[in-house]
Amino acid sequence: MLISMNWISDFVDLTGLDKMALIRQFSLSTAEVENEIFHKGADLSGVVAAQIVSVENHPESHKLHLLKVDAGDGQLTDVVCGAPNVQLGMKTAFAKVGAQLGDITISPRKLAGYTSYGMCCSEKEIGISDDNSGIMVLPEDVPCGTDLKALYPIDDIIFEVDNKSLTNRPDLWGHYGMAREFSTLSGRPLKALPVADLAAYNNLPAIDMKIEDPLCQRYSCLRVENINRHVSPMAMRIRLNYCGMRDINFLADLTNYLMLEMGQPMHAFDFSCVDGGRIVVRTAREGEVIQTLDGNDRKLTPNMLCICDEHKPVCVAGVMGGANSEIVGDTAMVLFESANFNGVSVRRTAAALGMRTDASARYEKGLDPMNTMKAVQRACELVELLGCGEVVDGVMDVIAKDKAPTVVKLEPEKINALLGTDLPESLMREILLSLGFELSGDDILVPSWRGDVEHYSDIAEEVARFYGYNNIPTTTAKGNPEGGYSDYQQFERT
Repeated sequence: MLISMNWISDFVDLTGLDKMALIRQFSLSTAEVENEIFHKGADLSGVVAAQIVSVENHPESHKLHLLKVDAGDGQLTDVVCGAPNVQLGMKTAFAKVGAQLGDITISPRKLAGYTSYGMCCSEKEIGISDDNSGIMVLPEDVPCGTDLKALYPIDDIIFEVDNKSLTNRPDLWGHYGMAREFSTLSGRPLKALPVADLAAYNNLPAIDMKIEDPLCQRYSCLRVENINRHVSPMAMRIRLNYCGMRDINFLADLTNYLMLEMGQPMHAFDFSCVDGGRIVVRTAREGEVIQTLDGNDRKLTPNMLCICDEHKPVCVAGVMGGANSEIVGDTAMVLFESANFNGVSVRRTAAALGMRTDASARYEKGLDPMNTMKAVQRACELVELLGCGEVVDGVMDVIAKDKAPTVVKLEPEKINALLGTDLPESLMREILLSLGFELSGDDILVPSWRGDVEHYSDIAEEVARFYGYNNIPTTTAKGNPEGGYSDYQQFERT
C-alpha cells in the first residue's frame, strides 16, 4: 500500500520535522516500510503554465503542429508539437529550455525541419498520471509563467507498506489511521476529519432500504442529485495516481479517494437504475447472475451477500458494483453507499468469484462499523466543498448488529513486568490518549477502530511501540535454574 506524506500532513502538522526520520520511526513502531521511498516531483523543474497563441499545421506532417507559446517571459517561443488536442488559446504545461523532466533535460531540438525551443507536456510526461493522450489542459485563469508546482501538489514523499504487516490493523488501511500513528510519533495533535453536518437534511425523506441478513452489520446511504462535475480536481487525481489508483471520473474517484483516506470502501451507483427506488441487502437467490463493473457475468450463490433493488442485485456486497448501475460520464443522480459487511463472508465471496478487489481486501480484515456514517458525511463534505451536487434525501443509517465497546484495565505493574521496564503510568496514559483510547480511572475504553486490542498485553504492546522497542533494555533471564539427571539417566550411567 502506497502512503502519501502530503495526505498525512492534512491531518497532522509536520512543519519543520524530518519526514524521512518519521518514516523510519514508523517502520520501527508500526509496520514495515519497503526499501524504496519515492520523492515525487524532485526530478521536475522548469515547467510553467503557457498559452498557445498561434497554431499552424506542419507543411509536411499530418500530426505535427507549429506553435507559438507565451510562457510569461515577455516573448513568444517556437514549439513543435504532435499532441492531438492542441487548440488556439489553450493553456498548458510547458517545459522551457533547461527544464528537467525526470532523466530528460529539455534543450532546443530540430523536429521535421523546424527547431522546437521547449515542449508542451502531457500529464504522464510530468509524472502525475498515466494520461498521455494529449498535452495537459490548465485552467484559463492561470497566469502565464506560473510554475506548475505552485499550482498543484506535485512534490510529495510516497512510501510503501507491506500489506501483510497490516493484517491485524484494518484502521491503518487509510491515511487518516496512518495520520493517527504519525500524530503519536511526532507528538503533535491529530486534526479532526472534516465532515458535513447532515442535521440540515433530517427533514428530507430518507431512502427506502432494508437489511435482511445480519452479514451486513451496518448500512448508511445518501442520495445526491444535479451532479455537475465529471472530471476530478487535479489535486485529487494526483493523490490517487501517486497512491497507485487510476483516476476514472469524479464520482468513482471520490469513492476511491475516501477509501484511501479513511480505509472505508464506498460505492456510488446511478440511482436512476435502481428499480422501485428501494435498496435491499440480502443474500443472492438461486440462479441469480450479475454483470460486474469489469464486464464479466458472475453466477451468484445463496451464501453471497448482495445489494439489490426490488428485482435484482446491483452490487456484490464488499467486492464490486454491478454494470447495471454503473456511474457514467453524464450520471446526474447518485446514491452513496457506505456499509459494514462480515469479513469472512466477503473473503469467501471474493475467493469463489475469483475477484479480490481493493474493497474486499479491506472488508475481509474486519472494519470498524462506526466508520460508515463518517464516510457518508465526508463524501457530503467534499460534494458541498466542490459545489458539484445537491443532497436530496435525509441520510439512512441502519444498524443490524450493535457491538458493545471493549474495556480493558490499565495495570501499570503488569505492563512493566511484561516489558521489563519501569515506565511511569503517566507516560502510558499519554501514549494511549494520543492513539484515541479513552481513560476513566483505571478503565481503558478501546476505540471502535481497534478491534485487535482485548487484553492488558495488547495495551503493553501499544506502550512499547511508542516508548521505543530500542529503548527497552536487553537483560538475561532472571532466576537460578537447577539441572541434573533424571532417575533413569542416573541408572543408565551406573
